[in-house]
Amino acid sequence: MYSDRALVIGAGFAGLLAARVLSESYGDVVLVERDTLTTDAGHRAGIPRAHHPHPLPARGAEALEALFPRIGRELENAGAVRADLGSDCLHHFPAGPAPRDHLGLSVLSVTRVTLDRIIRRRVLRLANVSLVDGLTIDGLLHDRGTVTGVHGRRGDRPFTDYADLVVDASGRDSKLVSWLAELGVHCPAPRIVHGHLACSSRLYEVNRDLDLGWKNACEITHVPGTTRGGAVSSVDGSRWLVTLFGADGDTAPADDDGFLDHATSLRCQDIAEIVKTATPASAIHRAGNPRNRWNRFHQVPDWPRGLLALGDAVVSLDPVHGHGLTVTALNCADLRALLREHDLAGEPLVFQRAVARAARFPWTFATTADLGRGTRTLPLRARLLRWYSGRVLGAIPGNRRVYRAYVRVSQLACHPVALLSPAVLVRVLLAKTLSGRRPRATAP
Repeated sequence: MYSDRALVIGAGFAGLLAARVLSESYGDVVLVERDTLTTDAGHRAGIPRAHHPHPLPARGAEALEALFPRIGRELENAGAVRADLGSDCLHHFPAGPAPRDHLGLSVLSVTRVTLDRIIRRRVLRLANVSLVDGLTIDGLLHDRGTVTGVHGRRGDRPFTDYADLVVDASGRDSKLVSWLAELGVHCPAPRIVHGHLACSSRLYEVNRDLDLGWKNACEITHVPGTTRGGAVSSVDGSRWLVTLFGADGDTAPADDDGFLDHATSLRCQDIAEIVKTATPASAIHRAGNPRNRWNRFHQVPDWPRGLLALGDAVVSLDPVHGHGLTVTALNCADLRALLREHDLAGEPLVFQRAVARAARFPWTFATTADLGRGTRTLPLRARLLRWYSGRVLGAIPGNRRVYRAYVRVSQLACHPVALLSPAVLVRVLLAKTLSGRRPRATAP
């Protein structure tokens, strides 16, 4: 059965996936977007972190494939690189390198521009989906507890559109809380955990003379003491995306000399070799410390009918953990399943509770590290999580079973309880603790 009309605010990753799902249940789906888009739009203001990594872990790729059959192959044909998280990835932890065995669990490395372009093409081919761009939404239309549409402006002209269902997928910059306040609907204060990790990224042309023996590499930071890290992803077929991390006041560099000095100070010297020898294909783009924010819309008892919110508009996570795209894809998988059984325009909290359930573990995973970098005393549960996560990281080098469990959990492919199985628990508790000492810089 089709309802008449759905309107999605935002034509980024979340909005495109939501429109794909809604096209199965609504006769007319309209995407409204602030930026002016073309079919092959490049970097744009609405996705300020598009210059930085956007890996698609196994769970996210699976959810995306369910919505867009064979999209994985299409992305690979466009240059995305699939890497096994064991054999194809060089992963350095503070206690040493991870095992390099084949895990059968892969990550799809792709630039955000390529990912959005391929998905946008797919969505806009749907007969009942249309796009209105260059449009700023200023608020919601409503009638007796029901959202009935949106109002805003397109250039210097006012804009009004009506819909049976409005979905906010406008991302981190969502103004939904203030729009709801204008309707007399007040949300609980959001949960906020400030990030403590800045990053700088640059694209390089692949240097074929470097035989590195891997597709992706990563060296993580860790509290206390390990304040520098870096990552390299093979993207778009013939490029490397190099990202350098600085934590706890260790600044991510924004100049050529600083970029090289930072890379040289890492244990993973392959990153430094790329920076030294490969040809830059972009400027250096720096991003500050993003915060983790959770708008608890599932706890609003008078949440209006006809309104849903998903993706970063609800839960925005520190991007360094790479969970944002996957959580959004899972939100849309839940949306698809719930639309088969519920009139979500009339029962919106059914969906908002599903969004909250999907966010619980990624939120804990992201904020456990960030809370540890603060100065305030943590609750006992948070201290225990920090202690055990440090033990897990310390046990990974040379321990295939622990690393396999860690990867599956961190990729959202397995429940966190896997890290507490007897076989893993014993190895974790017997492992040495992390020293937390930062590796010394070596001469370039």
